[in-house]
Amino acid sequence: MSKLIKQILALTMAAALLFAFGACGNNKAETTTEPITEATEDVFAESTTIEETSAIEETSTEAPVSETEASTTAGAIIATSAATTTTKASDTQATTTAAPADKKPATKAEIIAYVNTAMQKLRADKPGYTFQERMQIDDKKVSSSKGWINSVAPPIIKMAKGAWGNYKSTTTAKGASHAEVMPKADLQSAWVKNASLTESGSNYKISIQLVSENVPTLPTSQSSTTHGKVTHVFTKSEIADGAGDMGVDISQFGVNYSGAIIEITLNKDTGKLSKITVLSPAMADMVAKVPVFGALDAKIPLTQDIIFTF
Repeated sequence: MSKLIKQILALTMAAALLFAFGACGNNKAETTTEPITEATEDVFAESTTIEETSAIEETSTEAPVSETEASTTAGAIIATSAATTTTKASDTQATTTAAPADKKPATKAEIIAYVNTAMQKLRADKPGYTFQERMQIDDKKVSSSKGWINSVAPPIIKMAKGAWGNYKSTTTAKGASHAEVMPKADLQSAWVKNASLTESGSNYKISIQLVSENVPTLPTSQSSTTHGKVTHVFTKSEIADGAGDMGVDISQFGVNYSGAIIEITLNKDTGKLSKITVLSPAMADMVAKVPVFGALDAKIPLTQDIIFTF
């Protein structure tokens, strides 16, 4: 995450809206802004209304999943052989059943295994990629115990939208580490709420919805949370860096991550990825001591929007 976005987030969540955005708006981003032809508008509103069920799901999580072993053949879809565990309705155990090499992945377990194999290949091949990032804040749902914040937040967020609402773009060269490409770790069934796969010409379009996760305090590392293993969560050092630059002292910071979606486009014959889009909505609940304004509280709904193009 760029330094500019860290500062904007820290200050926004400190609710010092009257001066924070003006101060941050004069800073130069560390990355360049590029126009995006496929920009998703109002992502927060869209991603929080996802259907609870997917057209492609496991027919039963109560029954044991049979073990299968997939073979990999040239020109066939990517598949992986993996042991499977018995899952219950609580979905607390990971399932990594892969579809047979001559069959399109259909169940949640098969789709997860297919994605994991494709991501392992990507990290091994390291083809290079363009990374694009922006942050969206739902000004209509910002709230605070301070009445004046509820009044001034919407218009100020709208006015300052350009500071964080445009994509920031960087490029990673071929052969460099691809460890930060999302999902960052192999997906586990317990992390995934829904998974679906559709065909579009020569491509598969895959949609993965993560389960909700409440993180009551800022973690010290990404990997200590489920969302941090897969996408991105705010960490203690990250928020402290942005807040400290403006003299903001954060005393409480909790985040509820709900409705995160990973959309993947890849060639159904070769398994080569061409695009990954990550939409990660969150509701931040925090209290901070801000110069001039004193102690302020705020609940801020925001969505991190990330695109990887290969």
